[in-house]
Amino acid sequence: MKKFIKPLVYVLGLCTTLLLSNCQNKDTNPKPIPPVDSAKVQAMYPATQTKRNGGEAYTFKYEYDKDNNLIKYSRTDNVVTYNISSNQVDVHVNQYASSNQALIHTSTTSFFYNMAGLPNTVVNIYKEAPTQVTYTYFDKDEPGGPVKSKPGGLWQFLNNENGLPVNSMTADGGGYRYNYTYDDKGNLAYAEFVRLSGVRVGETYERINFTSFDNKLSPFSAVKGFWVASYPQGDTWEYALAYCKNNPKQILTEIYDVNKNGFVKYQQDDLTYVYNAKGYPTQMTINTTYFNATSSHYLTIYNYTYK
Repeated sequence: MKKFIKPLVYVLGLCTTLLLSNCQNKDTNPKPIPPVDSAKVQAMYPATQTKRNGGEAYTFKYEYDKDNNLIKYSRTDNVVTYNISSNQVDVHVNQYASSNQALIHTSTTSFFYNMAGLPNTVVNIYKEAPTQVTYTYFDKDEPGGPVKSKPGGLWQFLNNENGLPVNSMTADGGGYRYNYTYDDKGNLAYAEFVRLSGVRVGETYERINFTSFDNKLSPFSAVKGFWVASYPQGDTWEYALAYCKNNPKQILTEIYDVNKNGFVKYQQDDLTYVYNAKGYPTQMTINTTYFNATSSHYLTIYNYTYK
C-alpha cells in the first residue's frame, strides 16, 4: 500500500539529529484536556482495535489504570508495545525474521514530556497538555547484541484552550512546522505541514482537510491525553483518532506538485461506521483512493471492543 509518511515519523525512523533550543512560543500555563463529559454521556474506552487490510491483520490491546488512564497498548503479536506513564511514553518494537520468526532486532523510542522553557517541570499528560517533547532512540541486534543509541530530538507545541496543539515545530526553528485548525465541536478540521528549511522554505508541502463528520463519539474521545500517548501520528486516520471528538466521514489529502506549481489531490479517505447502542463505533471502514497516473483503491477495516 502506498503511504505518504509524515516527516516526524520519518525522522524517528532515521533518527536525524535535531538541534535543541528554545521555541518562541511558550505556554507555561497548561490548560486541562477535556474528555467526554461522563455526566452527560456514558464514556467508553477501547479494549481492542483490530485492523484488516487484504491479507494483513493484527490486533492492539489497550490497558487502563483504576482511573481509566491509558497506561499501555500493544499488538498481540508482540511486535509493538507502548508503555505510558504520566509524562513518558516508551515505544518498543520487535523485528522478527520472516523465515523462522526469530527475534532479530529490537528498538525503543522514549518520549519525555514537559513544559517548554521549564525542563525540570513534571507534567501529567492525563491532566494537562505538555508543550515540549524530547525523544531518544535505542536499538540492538539480537541475540545478545550491544545496545546502540542514535540521535533523538525535540519538538515543541503551542496548544489551544482545550489542550490540543495548534502548531508543533522542531525546536531549532528549522525542519518542520505543523499547523492545526479545529471546528466549533473540537474536531481537527485542517492540518498543514510546512518545511522550515530546504526547498520551498516556509511553504506548505502537504495539507489535510477533514471535510465532514458524523455526530457520534470517536473511539478514543474519552481517553485522557490520547493525542500525547499516540504521538507522533502518521496516517490520516491516526490524526482523526487523536484529534477528533466525532468521526470523520471524508478526509482529503493534497500535496504540492512542483511540476504543476500547485496542490494536487494525493489521497481521499471515505469512512463509514457501525455503532453500538451508546453511539461509539464498533467498526470503521476506510475506502482509500490514491491519485496518480492510475488511481488505486484500498479497503481497510478496523473493529473495536470496549471496556
